[in-house]
Amino acid sequence: MFGRRKREQEAAAEAAREAERRELFARLAERPEHICPFLGLAGERTGYVDGVSDEHRCFAFGEPAPLSAEQQTRVCQERGYGNCPRYLRGVLVIPTEELEALRHRRAPLPEPEPVVAAAASGRRRGSPIFLLLAALVLLVGGVGAYLLFGEELGIAGGDPSPSPTVAPTATPPAPTESAAPEPSPSPTPEPTEAPTPSPLESGEPTPEPTPEAGDAFAFYEVAVSPGSYILYSLDASDEVDGERGTSFAGFSFAQAEPREGADGNVYWVTSTGDLTGWAYLYPDSGEFEIRAVFLSDAGERRSAYLDQDDLTVFPEATPAP
Repeated sequence: MFGRRKREQEAAAEAAREAERRELFARLAERPEHICPFLGLAGERTGYVDGVSDEHRCFAFGEPAPLSAEQQTRVCQERGYGNCPRYLRGVLVIPTEELEALRHRRAPLPEPEPVVAAAASGRRRGSPIFLLLAALVLLVGGVGAYLLFGEELGIAGGDPSPSPTVAPTATPPAPTESAAPEPSPSPTPEPTEAPTPSPLESGEPTPEPTPEAGDAFAFYEVAVSPGSYILYSLDASDEVDGERGTSFAGFSFAQAEPREGADGNVYWVTSTGDLTGWAYLYPDSGEFEIRAVFLSDAGERRSAYLDQDDLTVFPEATPAP
């Protein structure tokens, strides 16, 4: 009795949680397509306002996290929010049906199956009686069949009736094969070496020669591989005043300069390309690398990648080749 009551209470609690979860995702599915489903307000998970608000929070990781003004306007409320690293990590824990509802906005969620724990419990109590009755019926029927049709079925005592023998079918004679002329052997082609793919065909950047003694340091360069990254912007006081998400379809390089932020971290600020002024922070931005570029007396370019530990330390002197 107490076990059934506990099961019923657990089933009711699970049904309430399921209803609350389905209501949440149903409301998120009604949002405009350019609003990230993980954007909410500090006091209301499904609420948001157009533009920047100090109450905006990111719910991609469960615990609501504050958002910068740059992130809110350029990522959270734009159609490109699907490239945001926070969004990509958050969708990994969403059940499939809710994720499909968010991708196809205003699509109704499938109805959950009703919880019938109590009814199933009652059927389990009656199942042994049903099995016992079925066994008795089979036993009585089998005995009756033996008494009435035992001999005809060949299960009574005595010699069994011989099985009919199937006469073998005569095998037709094999046709006489006419001697065919043997084909002349074709010359074996000599193996040819497969061409070595160029760096562009293999999807990898062209390796550069390493610096030599006498080379002059030119600049630092940030290197990224295909994937998503988070970049930061610094104000005149070296304070972080914004962040944004971006992604790359291939390998990319841009000149960068180290800059020590007010928080003590080292930011690698890009000085060339479409993302000029935005900075990489290790390891928060993602898997990026920094290489020091040198030039020989003849103007030949050579480079060497820094160790990961060096990405968090501001370089005090010009690197030596």
